[in-house]
Amino acid sequence: MNKLAIIAFALLITLSSMLWFLANGSLNEFIKSQIQLQGHYYTGQTTNIVLSDFSSSTGTGEFKQLAILNLDGYKDKYALTIDEAQVELVKQPTNPLLTQIKKLTINKLTLHIEKISGKTTNIEQLIDKAALTLAKDYPELYPNISAKIYAQQNPQLNAEEYAESHPQAGPIVEHTKAKKKRGKPQGKINIAEITINTVEFITIENNISKSKSINNVTIASLGGEQGIVTNQLGGVILVSLLNLANTDKS
Repeated sequence: MNKLAIIAFALLITLSSMLWFLANGSLNEFIKSQIQLQGHYYTGQTTNIVLSDFSSSTGTGEFKQLAILNLDGYKDKYALTIDEAQVELVKQPTNPLLTQIKKLTINKLTLHIEKISGKTTNIEQLIDKAALTLAKDYPELYPNISAKIYAQQNPQLNAEEYAESHPQAGPIVEHTKAKKKRGKPQGKINIAEITINTVEFITIENNISKSKSINNVTIASLGGEQGIVTNQLGGVILVSLLNLANTDKS
């Protein structure tokens, strides 16, 4: 869960934002507040971080003690925690509108996975919440989820019948078609690599708690060569980190 926090930090470091807040001497407070806001936005849960220390001169940053509160009704206080993380930016990006994160290193990420009878795990619920938020904000990038949303909003439509009668079109295409955006181009961001030294799974099921750890976990590039808008990256990182819970099936 801690890794989610780090994801948020990376998202929020856009060049334009940095310059503005550096001029006002409050860059680290800005990053800290944005991590907290992004964590809450994508999970619906209070997100806290103790320290944000980013240096514009070196392009490196350190973050400590990030935590996302657990859902109501679950035993552990937190769903995800990260003890500390370091971020390193590409010093001379080729595209001034693209902030490139060379490496994001998380020391220890802890996921608190709880199963209550008749319900999906707390982590699965958080993944669903974050994925749904991403699909609502960027429907053209998440067609499967967007299609479900569209179907729920239009229960009078039968998907199979509509597809047969409208072979060249459909609610999914209409709903997920990328729209032209006016105004100034948006700053984007990508991450070449996320490395996690230790991922700890603390699992509670039937009131029985067990712990398991895996080391040296790597998450491949996020955002691609073109990058994605900073707010989206926060959700993408969060989902990637939470999905690590699926590697613990023993």
